[in-house]
Amino acid sequence: MSFGFRPPLSGVALSVIRSFRSALAAALLAISPSLPAAIEHEGLCGCGKHHLFPAPVGDTPGRKYARDRRIDVDHLRLEVTPDFAARSITSTATLTFTPIALPLTELRLDAVELRIAGVEVKGATLAEYQSNARELILAFREPVAPGTKVAVSVNYTASPERGLYFRTPEMGYPDGDTQLWTQGEPELHRFWFPGYDFPNERFTSEVICHAPASMQVISNGALISRGPRADGLVTTHWRQDQPHVNYLVALAVGQFTRIEDSLDGLPLAVFVPPSNAAEAANTFLDTRKILRFFQKEIGLPFPWAKYFQVYCHDFVAGGMENTSASFMAESLIFSSSSEQLRTLHELDAHETAHQWFGNLVTCRDWAHLWLNEGFASYYTLLYEHEKNGPDGFAQGLRESADRVLGAAPDTKPMVWRDYTDPMQQFDYRAYPKGAWVLHMLRRQLGPDLFRLGVKTYLERHRDGIVTTDDLQQALEDVSGLSFDQFFDQWVYHGGHPELAVDYSWDAATRLARLTVRQTQTVSPQVPLFRLPLPVRFTLPEAAVKEVTLDVSAATEDFYVSLPAAPEMVRIDPESTVLAKVAFTPPGDMLNRQLTESDMIGRCLAVQSLSRKSDEHSVRQLASVLAKDAFWAVRLEAVKTLRAIDTPAARDALLAAPPQPDARVRREWVAALGAQFSPTAAARLNRLATEEKNPDVLASILTAFGAHPGLSPADFLKHDSYRHTVSLAAIQALRARDEQAAAPSVLARLQSIRATTPGVPAPRAQAYAAALDALAFLARQQTDRSEVITFLTSHLSDPREGHRAAAAKALGTLGDPRARAALTSLTGVRKTFPDPVRTAAEASLARLTSLQSGAPELQDLIQRLQQQQKKLEELNDTIQKLEKKTSPQ
Repeated sequence: MSFGFRPPLSGVALSVIRSFRSALAAALLAISPSLPAAIEHEGLCGCGKHHLFPAPVGDTPGRKYARDRRIDVDHLRLEVTPDFAARSITSTATLTFTPIALPLTELRLDAVELRIAGVEVKGATLAEYQSNARELILAFREPVAPGTKVAVSVNYTASPERGLYFRTPEMGYPDGDTQLWTQGEPELHRFWFPGYDFPNERFTSEVICHAPASMQVISNGALISRGPRADGLVTTHWRQDQPHVNYLVALAVGQFTRIEDSLDGLPLAVFVPPSNAAEAANTFLDTRKILRFFQKEIGLPFPWAKYFQVYCHDFVAGGMENTSASFMAESLIFSSSSEQLRTLHELDAHETAHQWFGNLVTCRDWAHLWLNEGFASYYTLLYEHEKNGPDGFAQGLRESADRVLGAAPDTKPMVWRDYTDPMQQFDYRAYPKGAWVLHMLRRQLGPDLFRLGVKTYLERHRDGIVTTDDLQQALEDVSGLSFDQFFDQWVYHGGHPELAVDYSWDAATRLARLTVRQTQTVSPQVPLFRLPLPVRFTLPEAAVKEVTLDVSAATEDFYVSLPAAPEMVRIDPESTVLAKVAFTPPGDMLNRQLTESDMIGRCLAVQSLSRKSDEHSVRQLASVLAKDAFWAVRLEAVKTLRAIDTPAARDALLAAPPQPDARVRREWVAALGAQFSPTAAARLNRLATEEKNPDVLASILTAFGAHPGLSPADFLKHDSYRHTVSLAAIQALRARDEQAAAPSVLARLQSIRATTPGVPAPRAQAYAAALDALAFLARQQTDRSEVITFLTSHLSDPREGHRAAAAKALGTLGDPRARAALTSLTGVRKTFPDPVRTAAEASLARLTSLQSGAPELQDLIQRLQQQQKKLEELNDTIQKLEKKTSPQ
């Protein structure tokens, strides 16, 4: 919504909508007689799956642009008193602003389902106000003149379901871990305070919170004061004196274990739930190093008053870069027993980089989101170079490229305005592709000139709003180069180049010929790319010649004069171009590349051997697995041997030496699990008794699921961090359909659910999968009453994820007695997609199809429910429009 006026729909528009409603209703009536009567009134709401991102709030059609700024917001003041028992807040929000250019007769503030108690205005006269499900609308008696300073104070209460989240023992969280926290990006703060909830407006802010004395309060900026009140609560006052945008406002309140540090006078701290106190140090291992490196690399000091990190129970994202106070997912805290499989330095670096990229300068609208996320992703890779050297950096680039090149076919550009919800922008285009765009610019400019360009971009737009043009202009200004074509093809068009490269050698002329074909499907959305493609020729006696091909056509031949036939040819050896390259060197070159090339070259050579199955290739791979110095090359060798799957390849895996790197070891045990031989089973059984890493042991147990001779039930009560091993054993029992184990699985899950103070809870996705496994194992039991009772007890769990998992599991169980409990979940209608209702309706559809004896009707049932849901929403919209066009 904008701060301006919204014209009512015309009578013609309403007529069209009513006609569509009638047609849709007729279609539903035409379908429904062919279905069981029990499902005629069910609804199914489409919803995204649970990821480490906030769920979309709702779809809005049409191209998206930055909002009109009718006012300049100067300051936001929030005074909040949380009620942890009622999971609600009582609050006053004061917004100070001035109209920019036109007299202001009406102000619309984003405010979703807030209970407004009163509104006070200073500097203008309020005629009236009204609130609806999405806005607070203030009408002024006289238009407010441009430049007039106005303060609007809104007193309200709220029980938010988005934006602000409670985590209490009554909700199933450990005693002593009570907390609340906020998450604003992209536009979620409107669920707990009224304001201008769009990223093209910056203002200062302050948060005053009245909370129990046992709790700590963290917010943006500097701590102004903390002191007791007469009612026993303690008032904590934080103030953010540098302007930032609405979604970066933050509040966390709760019981935390705190670790403090500093860097050149900058206060640093990390806050973790007390149940994670034993692992708290693992969250803070790299923070000082990251900050020191970024200040040097970016050329600007850390721009805020402090840097705190807060770990939040069931956080809706992996991390969130609130100004001076990043919030992180508690589920990502790990024990040292995980070895190399778990680390927080990448998340730490990403959120810290945002303090410059995204916070100090912020994208003008969500179409330019890559300026926030691409920079944070790329500077995470630069820190990887600092921490783990050139090979670590190259591996990070490779993994990022794989995420882009391996994505589903997609022609959307990075700057894209046709999204229906801002969350659609938070995908591979903003993160790894954005990082790669910056990497290609850095390679073309060189590190020093790129660094100067980025510093110029930040200094020029400090405390401001930016678009892609601003970055391009800064890079052009410092370099004198034109980047029009670069940004046009990489940022404003979609896709990526796909290159097929052929090599041949002419001994008579001593010319190497390279034929390069661009094989991507070219369209108005995906161009033929023009790109510099480096090639390295390794010659006898370790001589090297490097050339750069100017690729621009669909098919081109390039000739390179060399003194002798090359021993090795590497295409883009330094990883400078984001492209899918198909190039297989001749056999003798491939052998040399396997052992003598750079790390990426060795990985590519290993992958090339997957197309071979001869014993010589297998021996080469076995040698790589035993001897290569870098873990990623050995991991590729495991994958390739598994893919070859000949007797010799299987023997090579069985004979492999112990792997010191847990990343390789986990892949190796998974490969052993794919072998169905007594020897492999015996090896897995022995490994299960020796393995100390819970994540690797979980992979071994997953393999147990495919081996009847092994017993995952022996590990149900295994004590491990976050119950990782027990939950993996449950999945293995499901894979084997060991129905007799259902009572043991139920008992173990009941034990896990009974939280113990000081013990971290299981990861939400693993627990949800275990609930479904229990239902699957119990689905044919004569008496499923105890399982139904356990699962339905989760339906009243305040945690949305647990409710949705239980609703899904009841469908898997297939017991019709669950129908009433599931039906009760479908009557709740929210202003955003509801995963609980979605799961309940899908399970009801499954129960109906099972009762009807025709499971093939389930898809048809769900499609009917989807259409009925759309009809319900359309009815609501029309009723609102009719009220607006026919005022009382």
